[in-house]
Amino acid sequence: MRTIIHDLNDKDLFDISFYEDDKLVSAVKCKNACRGCFNCWIRHPKKCVYDDEYSNLTESLKQSDELLLISKCRYGCFSTYTKRVLERCIGYVLPYFTMREGSMHHISRYKNKLKLKVYFYGNIDSFDKECSYDLVKANALNLNIDDFQVYYLNDIEELKKCIH
Repeated sequence: MRTIIHDLNDKDLFDISFYEDDKLVSAVKCKNACRGCFNCWIRHPKKCVYDDEYSNLTESLKQSDELLLISKCRYGCFSTYTKRVLERCIGYVLPYFTMREGSMHHISRYKNKLKLKVYFYGNIDSFDKECSYDLVKANALNLNIDDFQVYYLNDIEELKKCIH
């Protein structure tokens, strides 16, 4: 199973063929940003304090083999929508730390090892590509993901040809 977090509108999403068991998560529809209360770590492990369709993203990631992120590249970063949803996934890791590749990172809550594919689209210059790659690499390291790939696409039409 794949969890796919995207910032696409319904029309563009409709034109992309996904697998039947893919879990599609619309970042655009997420109204509640992480408030940094850490209840997903302390009070209600793995469950966000907001009771909405995004509150159990950790469980979705636990059941997935692969995480796909589809985001407009904004100044070398994810779109605000995609970033908002990623922050709501913090319960996927534990609030404790370990050393990984010479720096401190969260300890994994689960034994499964996700694969990560990130599809950035938009007018992306070389500096934004460098920054976004470093960001994805840091996110992968913090989520204990060894296998990640980053793709840079000019527009949604190009994205439609790449996703399978």
